[in-house]
Amino acid sequence: MSFLRQFHNIVSKQELSTEEKIQALLRFGLDVFDLEIAIVSQVTDNKYTIVYVESDSPSLTPKCQFDLEGTYCTHTLKANKALSFHHAGSSSIASHPCYQNFQLESYIGAPIHIANQTFGTINFSAAKISNPFTTEHIDYVELFAQWLGCELARMESESKFKINYKTLAKMEQVASMGSWRIDIYSNQVFWSDEAKRIHQLELDSTLSLNEWFSLINEDVHRQAFSSAIDNALNNGLPWELELQVTTKLNKEIWVSCHGEKTIDQDGEIYLIGSLQNITKDVELRRNLQQQKLDAEKLLNERSLLLAKISHEMRTPLNGINGMLLSALDETDKNKITEHLQLALRSTDILTGLVNEILDFSKISQEGLSLTHQACNISPLIEDLVDLSKQLASNKGIDFSSDIKLPKTCWVTCDPLRLNQIITNLISNAVKFTEYGGVSLKVHSQSRSDGVDLFINVNDTGIGMSPTSIQYLFEPFKQGEDEVGSHFGGTGLGMSIVKELIDLMQGTIDITSAMQKGSQFRVFIPLKLAPKPAIKKPLKQHNFDASSLNVLVVEDNLINLKVMKVFLNKFNIAPHTASNGEIAIKQCELNKYDIIFMDSMMPVMDGLTAAKIIFDRKLLPHHAPIIAMTANTDELSKRHLSEVGMTDMLPKPIDFMTLGNLLSKCLESMPLNDT
Repeated sequence: MSFLRQFHNIVSKQELSTEEKIQALLRFGLDVFDLEIAIVSQVTDNKYTIVYVESDSPSLTPKCQFDLEGTYCTHTLKANKALSFHHAGSSSIASHPCYQNFQLESYIGAPIHIANQTFGTINFSAAKISNPFTTEHIDYVELFAQWLGCELARMESESKFKINYKTLAKMEQVASMGSWRIDIYSNQVFWSDEAKRIHQLELDSTLSLNEWFSLINEDVHRQAFSSAIDNALNNGLPWELELQVTTKLNKEIWVSCHGEKTIDQDGEIYLIGSLQNITKDVELRRNLQQQKLDAEKLLNERSLLLAKISHEMRTPLNGINGMLLSALDETDKNKITEHLQLALRSTDILTGLVNEILDFSKISQEGLSLTHQACNISPLIEDLVDLSKQLASNKGIDFSSDIKLPKTCWVTCDPLRLNQIITNLISNAVKFTEYGGVSLKVHSQSRSDGVDLFINVNDTGIGMSPTSIQYLFEPFKQGEDEVGSHFGGTGLGMSIVKELIDLMQGTIDITSAMQKGSQFRVFIPLKLAPKPAIKKPLKQHNFDASSLNVLVVEDNLINLKVMKVFLNKFNIAPHTASNGEIAIKQCELNKYDIIFMDSMMPVMDGLTAAKIIFDRKLLPHHAPIIAMTANTDELSKRHLSEVGMTDMLPKPIDFMTLGNLLSKCLESMPLNDT
């Protein structure tokens, strides 16, 4: 059974109390992460208190307290996000008191938030070394934390309401909340000073019952109040109502109104009760309801994402597997080449799917960012035109372009993301166009501090209904129901395009009609950038780099094989190491001109190894360490830069990017070394 299904089965069981659900989730988490200890903690003034726990250790019980600094959760709370490690003894926190005292090797945890406050953490740990935690594990523990935050806030709110209700039942304790009395015979209303303050009335003012009714906003609320009074008088029934009212100073608030009928010793009939301003409680309840809806939406999106991924990845995976198997049995060189080209095309499709999924994940976590640099957008657009012509030609439709840009138009932007926006729009247009063609129009307008870029993509494709346009930028939406099944795709592309355009402070407009094609109009404001110094052009073909002494640090045999094959094309026979510790020993024995370092490896990761190599000065001053990683976001780049790795080789490895890095290394070598 899938994680989300099991999670849903636990949290949706109405027969379980919240405490029982929490204990069930902790046991479920232990199974998911294959760990031994599960804790929900509350952190107050650097005191870490166990609230819920699942463990075989008799020393870990609810209300048990520790100093926060002595727990791994101190790092989680400082980072304010989920953290994990699977081998503390070989990491930078091996000296942490928690490891020294309890020898906990594995840990994964996330902060629990209630509204804007941090409640504590949910964490799972074990004394054993576990398998490395994945991004899915991080998503799971964050989902646990989000649900706990909602439930703990709801419990806190319910507790407040119960206490308020008991307090209001005793009239002698209600004065601070505001009390009132209605004389039935005179129809006169008596309000306490606090009740008047709640409604922003002058303390010396008086109020009639009709004036009280006029303060209540909605007809339905006034009717409910009137019915409550009638039921109290005729049937002796007390009431408790939540009413939205407008104060004398025109401020809208929510009040809790309690009332009941009473008869004094003279037989006089009165209605008495209390008033409490519950605006904050109502807002909290609504926020909790919204958080619940958001959590349910997240679960639905995750389920839909997994289903889409499962479906969409099968096609390129089948293409890769099938074409490679066919190539093995083929003897005709031309057919072998054809099979390999189809397999490579399938890898491009698969890479595109993975990139879309990663971008969507960043959007979900508000982590999608731009990398600004000086860029001449004119050749960028020209390259896109050439690629788009080929794309349209492959489908048998026309492609036209009208590009009105200066030959040199240097601006500050993220060229990769700008390329992604235009490429996605054109690819979508081609994808949904069976007859006719696609056109691209780009022009610019200068302003004092920059350039306004205008991009129009038109097609004669299937078009969209108004409903489809309304939901176009939502994840997984692909227009009419049959569109996704007929054309394929994850439905993430346009949501990512919209997010990127918003990040660039631009706009996108759409005009479309069913069977009449679509027109996308994009506006992006760009700032001018000075033209950079002329650099040597990237070598487009293999060149001799045999003078370079190269070390490749990679634990994955397939990735290592790819790097060897690529480097051999530059006449390089690299040294290799399978983890950071071996790499350090290699550097103590050899003088390397460049190191390609995988970031995630067993025994010692790439960042730790790189820092040690630089700190010990085991490389010549000109020699770089290049990070080989699939994490190319700004946070990852910052972490790499902190240990001295200023360049990276993204995975999957691009041959031309590798050549560029080798060329750069050759140029930086001292003359007597080349």
